[in-house]
Amino acid sequence: MPTNENLEDRTSRFEHTLFPRAEVHEHAAQMARFLCQLSFDDLPGEVIRLAKLVALDTIGCIIAGTQTDLGRQVIAAYETGSGPQGCSVLGTALRLAPSQAAKVNAWLSDILDYEDTLSGHPSATVIPAALAMAEHRTESSRQFLTGLVAGYEAGVRLHDATRATPEAYRRFASYHAWHGVAAGAAAMAILGGSEDQFRSALGHAAGNTNIPLWYVEYGRPAHALKANYGQMALGGVDAALCAGQGIIGPFSMLSDPERGFAAIIGSDRFDPAQFSTDLGSTWRITKTCFKGYPACYALHPTIGAILAIQKEHDVNPANIENVCILGGAKLASWFSYGMPSSELDGQFSVQYVAAMLLLSKEPGVIWHSSSTWDDPDVRALLAKIAVDVDPEADAALWKGEAQRASVSISLKDGKTYYATVDWPPGHPRNPLRDTEIERKFERNLQGTFLEKRTAQILEMAMSLDRHDSKITDLVTLLRAPFTNNL
Repeated sequence: MPTNENLEDRTSRFEHTLFPRAEVHEHAAQMARFLCQLSFDDLPGEVIRLAKLVALDTIGCIIAGTQTDLGRQVIAAYETGSGPQGCSVLGTALRLAPSQAAKVNAWLSDILDYEDTLSGHPSATVIPAALAMAEHRTESSRQFLTGLVAGYEAGVRLHDATRATPEAYRRFASYHAWHGVAAGAAAMAILGGSEDQFRSALGHAAGNTNIPLWYVEYGRPAHALKANYGQMALGGVDAALCAGQGIIGPFSMLSDPERGFAAIIGSDRFDPAQFSTDLGSTWRITKTCFKGYPACYALHPTIGAILAIQKEHDVNPANIENVCILGGAKLASWFSYGMPSSELDGQFSVQYVAAMLLLSKEPGVIWHSSSTWDDPDVRALLAKIAVDVDPEADAALWKGEAQRASVSISLKDGKTYYATVDWPPGHPRNPLRDTEIERKFERNLQGTFLEKRTAQILEMAMSLDRHDSKITDLVTLLRAPFTNNL
């Protein structure tokens, strides 16, 4: 039987799961301490402004998601678990447990691929997780905004620390897995607790992450899970709730170079310094890109080029002979195909998105409805659109130098119009105006029972930084009254 001394020697060889000794873990530890201590008063004005816009924009995307066929199916799948108490599924009467509400809202937020983007869609897990926890705890809107910013910091920094090489990225979707940690950090920042609990929450969220899914490589029609943000939002909220009860999570897996998160998700590169670099001075939310159109962001450089041509030449689609789109190899191989066979397919077809723009279809749910796919004008125009690879655009993309696409439109009268865009609309180098984001929100509520509340919701969302505002005030406006027959 081993002596106490031998037992102590034996256990001392192991790292503590929450407070590992090795230097490689210190960067993640600095981030955990920073997020644990983060308060609303620490947030710069520009960060608060962006956080409010992200919240408004994502709420609009969730509401729009409820108006799709897939959204209605998702809601129906969870109706049996609903009751008069619980956290809200926006735009509906559903009230679910916090993690379940976060899951459904996250799923709805990404159905149209309309939410902001930053190496994925941080808001798709951060906003649902933060809303659920803030409603569950009846927290202030300021605390909600603090959690929102914390989610972006933790999630995007984990992405940056585990960012794979282009070769690994091309064969495995390693860049999506961090979204669960973003949700966990957001929920934990709202719940509050000790540094031990915050470390546990981050570890739980990392351990709860999903297998990264390709949303374009499993055949057609596109699978409904997309990047599985719903399950990652659920895992993030569960992580915070468990950590709040003192259940220890594997914090060290965030930064273990051999058995940790980077290795588990298939990344071939790990840079732990990304966890701590410029904490409190460079805020990750300032890098996010808002979308003006419901389509994968990889298609938005093409959108920008078509918009540039339309603005200058006002092209009549009836006069188009052919359209040529040039972009990186990813655009040509992953996002090039003709007629969609589901409401998700069109979000990933550059030809289809180009046709929507050239036919001046108003962006929103209508883009991805069966009535639009069946429009003879859409089908005729799709047959005229070709996609090819621009090697320079491909090289610039992987080097981070540009997100470039070029479009040429040849008309029946022999004229040809051409445009190239390096940074798509909504990118921080080519930002949307606040009024454009607000107008998008208004469109997303059109035709819903919330339409008459649009101005009130918008005003309240843009006043979330008021000291007397509670998140339940906003959420109450966003839900339908509960009935026994939902």
